[in-house]
Amino acid sequence: MAKKKEGARINIKLVSVEGPYKGKSVYVTSKNRNNTKERLELKKYCKYTKKHILHREAK
Repeated sequence: MAKKKEGARINIKLVSVEGPYKGKSVYVTSKNRNNTKERLELKKYCKYTKKHILHREAK
């Protein structure tokens, strides 16, 4: 069985932090932890509010 390599790139969850549907809209992406030490914040589309709102990296 192949082992998963321990590299700098990891998968993270981006969770909505604004609006009435806070925490419901979720995206999965990856980041390089060597280049980006702080938490990632991106404006992504929320299908519940039909707007672009702030999504922040979850623990």
